[in-house]
Amino acid sequence: MFKKNKQRQIILRIVLLSMMAFSISSCSAKNSSNMTVQNLTNRLLSPEESKHFIFEDIDSSGKDRFELSTRDGKILIKGTSPVAMASGLNWYLKYYCNSSVSWSGNQINIPKPLPAIDGMVSKQSAFKYAYYLNYCTFNYTMSFWDWERWEQEIDWMAMNGVNLPLAITGTEAVWYNVLKRLDYSDEDILKFIPGPAFTSWWLMTNLEGWGGPISMEYMSQQVELQKKILKRMREYGMDPVLPGFYGMVPNYLKDKYPDADIRDQGVWAGGFKRPAFLMPTDSLFLEIANIFYEEQKKLFGETEYFSGDPFHEGGSTTGIDLPAAGKNLIGSVKNVYPKAKWIFQAWHANPRSEMLSKIDGEDILILDLDADNNPQWSQKNAWDNKNWIWSTITNYGGNVGMFGRLDVINRELLKALQKHPQSLKGIGVMPEAIENNPVVYELLYEFRWRNSSVDMDAWLADYAHRRYGPFNANINKAWEVLNKTVYGKTLGFSNQQGTNESLFCARPSKNITGVSTWGTTKIHYNPKDLLEAWHLFVRESAVLKESRNFQYDLVDITRQVLANYAQVLYADMMHHYKNKNLDAFVVASKKFTDLVKEQNQLLNSKKDFMLGFWLEAAKSRATNTAEKALFEYNARAQITTWSFQDSNLHDYAHREWGGMLSDFYLPRWEMFISKLASELKGGNPGELDYYSFEDSWNKEHKNFPTKEQGDCIVIANELYSKYYDEIIASYK
Repeated sequence: MFKKNKQRQIILRIVLLSMMAFSISSCSAKNSSNMTVQNLTNRLLSPEESKHFIFEDIDSSGKDRFELSTRDGKILIKGTSPVAMASGLNWYLKYYCNSSVSWSGNQINIPKPLPAIDGMVSKQSAFKYAYYLNYCTFNYTMSFWDWERWEQEIDWMAMNGVNLPLAITGTEAVWYNVLKRLDYSDEDILKFIPGPAFTSWWLMTNLEGWGGPISMEYMSQQVELQKKILKRMREYGMDPVLPGFYGMVPNYLKDKYPDADIRDQGVWAGGFKRPAFLMPTDSLFLEIANIFYEEQKKLFGETEYFSGDPFHEGGSTTGIDLPAAGKNLIGSVKNVYPKAKWIFQAWHANPRSEMLSKIDGEDILILDLDADNNPQWSQKNAWDNKNWIWSTITNYGGNVGMFGRLDVINRELLKALQKHPQSLKGIGVMPEAIENNPVVYELLYEFRWRNSSVDMDAWLADYAHRRYGPFNANINKAWEVLNKTVYGKTLGFSNQQGTNESLFCARPSKNITGVSTWGTTKIHYNPKDLLEAWHLFVRESAVLKESRNFQYDLVDITRQVLANYAQVLYADMMHHYKNKNLDAFVVASKKFTDLVKEQNQLLNSKKDFMLGFWLEAAKSRATNTAEKALFEYNARAQITTWSFQDSNLHDYAHREWGGMLSDFYLPRWEMFISKLASELKGGNPGELDYYSFEDSWNKEHKNFPTKEQGDCIVIANELYSKYYDEIIASYK
């Protein structure tokens, strides 16, 4: 009897200790999540300001939410996750402190005393997921980011409710380790892995090896960076999305495994030979998949969400058992991660319905990445009610231009939710490049916490107020104009990829309709209407000149007005050429090239529009002298020729930047104008070889400034004084 009592006491002690350990662990986890957001607050605010914010967890009812209230003169922010708490902080800063956190600068305005909250403000999300990033973003914007820049971005993600971010940095090392285990040499492996500006298209099975080889030191550097990225994302409670194995293999794998079912995938854009496709129904697929996930886990730990798109932008499906391929693709990852979910992009023909037919709907998420322009969910019956995310692309190729569909986002997103409340699981932004058009991102991610549309004029007035600081009625009017012009693109013009392209950046010809193969110079609004916004911004520039965000927007609006006007000057120049009026052509062409130079001066006055920062970032990430030259070549080639040859990819990623205008685009225009002038004089100069000039430029090492050249407010005012009347007269 005594022995039994003693046993009971021991068991009771074990249970109590287990409960205490669980309680301590739970408290530790909660304290850790609270500290994550407190650290964010410390980075964002001064020590005196940040100490007035308290963060606490609240239990989840299955949906993310945050609560704001006042406790003992401090602001209490409760949330179901660190992302929810960070979103609550952002909501308070925006709507109580008139403050803004943006790529172009933070405008933080913390009143004393802190504005109190009457009662409690509670916001609950209708969406489980807020997705962020496109594979392309990792190169068109992030190719050369360091940890400091990544830390800022992850903080921004959390404050905007993002909990499902794509995270592909460092995947080079995963593939290196996989191929090492398959007994390939370093030389062979590095022929497969691309340079730092082209990783995304390699992972999307569009090319292999282009821009490489990278060094082992750089590969290790990227692994360490990815570890930091994932650690911070996980501290926020985000679920990083990692690349999965879906059958992409080097073309040379066929030589080692001649009996394996490895299919040639042909050629992608730009003349690039695609990687081969290992059939998921082949036994080798499961073997390599297991190696891939083992190596990925060794480097980057456990995860639940994976992405990858077989046959992205083409590739051959002939003779492929797509239902079996889809089933085996999911099965291979679930062998390692039983709770894994696969994320497919709805882009072109993907995801093919046959490939989804044998996959459990709960195991996948489909990104309708262009839903504000060419929504696939409405065309494909929401993929038979499989889980999906409503998203926007917004930007293509990092092209500089003011563009967005604010009204479409405001109306169509919630309409989609009403039609598919069970299967529409989230919202997202999948831009090919970021650090542009911040208003689009801010509006869309607010719908993480909104359940009704906003009054756009009122919302934009609030946006301008917190973005610049002081309330300004004229600026509010200007934003009403911007909403009806550059940000007023409607739904359904599906052949326009992003902003209307700047004619300055085009390869000169006698009939320009676009800069890139898939873009357009066609302006979707009346360019004369945009002049009113320009007028109002210039008028208020003396009052708001200290605001970094105002400086950015003033430069961007001025740039857009001048880029639009370039089309008028180009038409005038070509009119005189066709009429064989040499003198008038010379005058018109000088006017055009003078405008290019003035646009260059404007853009060199604001760091966000300067080539120098892009090139210096590229060089700074290199680990040796040879790699420094290679990385600079990567940076230059991406935004010019893109490919290793003259191809349909030229100027796809063009950038209207200071330095690019003067050193790359202007020389091309001068070549073209000289040729036309020669023709008008009776000469026969022959065809221009733009590619030779471009390829030579890519191999140069000229340094460009990273210090702003001049006062952007002064320059914008001077350009306004010179051109406003002239431009408005030209549109009559």
